[in-house]
Parts: sequence; C-alpha cells; structure tokens
Amino acid sequence: MFDKQSEELSKEEARRKKRKKAQLQAYGMLAAGVLVLVLVIAGICNGVGVVIKKVNESKTEQASEKNNAQKDNLENEQTVSNDDMEEGGSDLAAQIAEANEQETEQTVEEMQEEALRNYVGSFINSMTVEEKVAGMFFTTPESITGVRTAIAAGSSTSKALLDYPVGGILYDTKNIQDASQFKEMIYNTRTFSKYELFIALEEEGGETGPLFASGLIAEPVLSQKEIGETSGISGAYSAGISIGSALTGLGVNVNFAPVSDVAAGESSFIEPRTYGSDIATTVSLTKNMLKGMSDQSVYGCLKYFPGHNDVTTDTNTRRGISKRTRADLEKCEFEMVKMAIEEKVPFLMVSHVAMPEITGDNTPASLSEAFITDMLRNELGYEGIIVTDYMNKAAIRKNYKHADAAIMAIKAGADMIVAPSNFKQVYAGVVAAVKAGDISEDRLNESLYRILMLKYRNSIDYDSVMPEESSDGEEADTEDEL
Repeated sequence: MFDKQSEELSKEEARRKKRKKAQLQAYGMLAAGVLVLVLVIAGICNGVGVVIKKVNESKTEQASEKNNAQKDNLENEQTVSNDDMEEGGSDLAAQIAEANEQETEQTVEEMQEEALRNYVGSFINSMTVEEKVAGMFFTTPESITGVRTAIAAGSSTSKALLDYPVGGILYDTKNIQDASQFKEMIYNTRTFSKYELFIALEEEGGETGPLFASGLIAEPVLSQKEIGETSGISGAYSAGISIGSALTGLGVNVNFAPVSDVAAGESSFIEPRTYGSDIATTVSLTKNMLKGMSDQSVYGCLKYFPGHNDVTTDTNTRRGISKRTRADLEKCEFEMVKMAIEEKVPFLMVSHVAMPEITGDNTPASLSEAFITDMLRNELGYEGIIVTDYMNKAAIRKNYKHADAAIMAIKAGADMIVAPSNFKQVYAGVVAAVKAGDISEDRLNESLYRILMLKYRNSIDYDSVMPEESSDGEEADTEDEL
C-alpha cells in the first residue's frame, strides 16, 4: 500500500514538475515577447529620431543656404551700390538730399507766404474804404494831378497821391524827355506814395514802342510780327531781356505786353501786333517774351483775354464784336491762360471784345462776370491780377457812363481798373457804390490781397515778420529760461 501511495506521489510530483516547467516555458516566451516588443519600440523611436535629425539637419542646411544667399545678395547689392556711387550712382543720395531740401524749401515758402499774407492783411485792415478803392486803379499821372502832360513829379503829384493813393501809374511816350528826367520823375512819384506802386509802360517792341519813340534806345527792339516771321523763340526771349533791362533801369516794374492774340487773317486789325496765326507758336513766343522780362525783374502781362483774333474794328474807335464761340476759345485763349498759370504770369488783361455767342449780348468781356469770374477764376484757375483794358477806349467811353463801367468791371471780378477817362469821377462813383452796399468791402479786400501780395513779395523783410527759429529748427522761446 505504501508502495502504491509512493507511486501515486511520484506521479503527482511528476505532474507538478511538468506544470512548473510549462509555466516556466510560458514565462520565458512572454519575457521574450516583451523583449522583442521593447526592442521593436526602441527601434521605432530610434528611427524616428534619425528621421527628425535628418529633417532638422535638412532645415538647418536650407536656412544656412538661404542666409548665405541673402548675404551674397546683400554683398552684391553693396557692391552694385558702391559701383554706382563710383560711377555716378550717387544720384539716389542726391535725389534724397534734393527731396529733403525741397521739402524744407516748401515749408519755408509756406511760412513766408503766410507771413506775407499777415503782413498785407495788416495794411488792408488799416486802410479806409477810400484808400482801398484808390488802390484798385491804374491811372495816368495826368488823371490824378490835373496837369496837361506830366514830365516831373513835385508838389502836385505828392498831394494827388495823398488824396488818391492809387495802385499804379501808367506812363506813355509823352511823359519821357530823356532817361534822367524820366527816372527822376518815377523815383519821386514812388517816394510820395504811401504804399508801393506799380509803375507801367506799354512796350511791345518795334518803332512805335515808347522806348524807341522817345529816344531812350538807339535801335528798336524787334516787333512781335518780326519775331514771329524771323527769329522765333530765341528772338522772343532776347526781346524780353532787352525790354526788361531797359525798363528796370528806368524804374518801371510792369509792362503791359506782349500781345497774345492769334491773328485770324489780315482782316484782323490786331494782326500787325501779333506773333502770327499759329496757336502753338504764339503760345511759345509769348511764354519766352514774358520769361525774358521776368528775368530782368519786370512783370509782364498776358493780353488779351479774349483776343481780338477775328475782330476787324479797333476798340480804340468803337465796339469790337467777335463771332467766335466757346469752342474757339478752348482751342486758343484757354491754352494761353494755362501757360500763364504754369508760368505764374502776374498780370492778365481782359479785353473790351464782345462775344455774343457766349454772353448772349454785346457786353465787353472786361465788364462780364462770365469771362472774368466764371472762366478765368473758377474754370481755368488763374490766380494773378486781372486788369481791364484801357477804360478810356471808345468801346467803353461811347457806350457806358464812366463810373458805371468801373463798377461793372469790379463786380465782374476785375482787380484793377486801367486808365479811366475821368478818374476822379469814376473813383467817387465806386466809393459811393461801396458805401451804399452795391460793392462789398470783402470784394475790395479780395483784389487788394492779390495786388499787395505781389507788390510786397520781393520787398518784405521776412526775417522781421517770421518767427525766429532755434538751431535745432524749433521756435525760439519768447522768454529766457529761469
């Protein structure tokens, strides 16, 4: 029995050992599987790391190449810039410097313009209505003094300018005996005037011009017709220089010239005084004539608007009527005014020509708001001084009362009334119209600003009227620092 039990125990032991062996084998296999899994995971991580490393290396390499490329480009740009500097490439720096300088100059110009306007405004605010009205007239010396022919300026001129401080004096050949006499008369006239004066002649060149006709120059300057036929642009500029130089030497600062009309054939009464019948040529020659005078410090005057192009009768003798239309003006006069605006021509003279196709009646342009305010000011944008043609011409004198014509011209927008037939009567009529409210004082001030701004632009001491600036460009303190 014992043996049997021992045998059974031996079998049971054998089974236990067998189970234990199976378990050990299972554990071994599990451990091996885990090990394999760990190795696989490790391999994957290592692979990913390699990939990431490769990617990072690639990115680093690309960034390095990009930086090198940028560095090369910068070096190339610097090389080009240096080469340009050596070969004239300093233009960029020069342009920048010029732009800065222009900006500074523009700022200074704006400050000077404001200072000038304030300075002029102080004059206007202190003026009486009578002085304001007188300042809008461009008269002959005889019309304010009452003498038959003015060849000197003495006590009568002094009293006249005190009573009637006009804006300008217009002389003619009859006022000139010789250079010395004429210069002295102009000098004294200016001395007697409370305000700056415009001193004018009408010198278009040729043998009939006052400079040659009075013997002030030995040879006549070429006439406009001669310039248009022979010498062109250089001739126009030279004529402007010659005329301007002679006038400046005498003390004259305004010339009612040149004629900018375009002749519409020989039937036009003004044809002998023009540059010809071609619009572009006339614009060019007019521009250069004006420039020549301006270079000699003489203010030129674009005349006329509208032109007498097709008018056959002289407005000195009777009314001049043009059959032209607005389209004709756009092709001709408008181009002339655009040039005057670009060149900053200071004066523009409105003619006595009537254009019924535009106004619907025979009202002279010089008295018409449609021409002066609507066209010249509002549509074309001319900002200079608009003066009338001589008001003592028959086209005005025979058709309007003297004072009525001047009032119409001022209400139409004219800044200065030139050579009225009876100045004192006209002056009194305009003063009365202002005091009655028919013409506003603001309307007078508008013109006076243009007139006085031009008169004092080159004579004002800007240092005395502009705020002082410290060295760093800021305005200096008005009080010392404590």
